[in-house]
Amino acid sequence: MRVSSRWMVPAALVVAVATCPLQAATRTASPPACDDVEARADSAEVHYVRGEYAAVTGFLGPCTTLRPRQWLLLGGRRNLKKQHAQARNAFRAGLAVAPDNLDLLNGEAFASYRLGDAATAEQRFRQVLARNPEREECIRGLAGVLFVSNRFEECLPIFGRLLRDDAGDKEAEHRLVKSVDGMLTAWHEAGRAPAEMVAYGWDRAAAGDRRIAFEVFRWVLTVDPFHPGARLGLGTLGAEFGHESDARHALEQLLLENPVDARARAALARLHLQAGRRRDADAQVTLLLASHPEDADGRALRQELDAKPRRSKP
Repeated sequence: MRVSSRWMVPAALVVAVATCPLQAATRTASPPACDDVEARADSAEVHYVRGEYAAVTGFLGPCTTLRPRQWLLLGGRRNLKKQHAQARNAFRAGLAVAPDNLDLLNGEAFASYRLGDAATAEQRFRQVLARNPEREECIRGLAGVLFVSNRFEECLPIFGRLLRDDAGDKEAEHRLVKSVDGMLTAWHEAGRAPAEMVAYGWDRAAAGDRRIAFEVFRWVLTVDPFHPGARLGLGTLGAEFGHESDARHALEQLLLENPVDARARAALARLHLQAGRRRDADAQVTLLLASHPEDADGRALRQELDAKPRRSKP
C-alpha cells in the first residue's frame, strides 16, 4: 500500500501508548512538572495518538530538557499545524541529544523541504536512506526535492521505481512525465540531438524503466515526428501503456518505408500476439523469417506460436 509523503508517526509511538499506564490518560487537568519527563511523555503520546494535538504542546512545549522521543512528538505536532520552522527546531533539538535517530532525521528532512531548504532536506533524506534504503516516505521525499530542484535526470529513476511498484500511483506518474519533459526540454535547448535522446530511452528500457523510455520516445516525436528510432520505441512499448493503436500505426508505417526492418516486424508480431491476434502474428513472423531466416527474435516468436494450442474449428 502506498505510503503518503506526509511526516509519519513512527510505530514505536503507538506501541508506547499501548503500554502506558492507564492513569496517563487522565493527566490533562494539571500537567506534571518539567522534571517529571516520563509522566509528560506518557500523557503527550496518549493525546498525540488520539489526535488531540493541542494538548501535546501543553505537555511538552514549556520544557527544554526533553528526550528524543518527546522532541519527536513536539516536532510532529508543529508539522501538523504547518508550523514548519518550529517543527524543524524541535527535531534539531532532539538530534542534538540523539544525532543518529532516523525518525528525527526524517522529521527535519520534511520540515526543511516544506521550508524550501532543499539542500538540508536532501542531506537528511540521504542520511536516512543510507541506513534504511526501503523507507518509502524518504524515497518519495528525496524524489520530491530533486524534482523541485529541476534535477530531472536524477529523480526520474526514483519515479520509475515507484511506478513499477504501484502502477496506479498517480503522483509518481505525473511527476515522471513532467520530469521527462523538463529533462528533454533542457537537452533540446542545449542542442542535444534527438538521436541521443532515443539512445537514452533504449538504455532506460534495458534497465527496466520502460515507462520512462516510452515517455522519452513520445517526447522525441513531438520535435521529430519521423524519427525512426522513436517510432520503433513507441511501437515496441506503446501497447503496454494503453497506446496500442498508436504503436501499431508507428510500426506499420516503418514497415511501409522499409519492409525488411527486422526490429519493426518483430515488434509488430509481438504486438499482435499479445493482443490475441494469432493469425496476424503468424503472418508477421513468416515475413520476418523469410527476409531474416536467422533472426533471433523471429525464431523465438515462431517457437512461442508453435507452442500455443490452436483454436479448434467449430
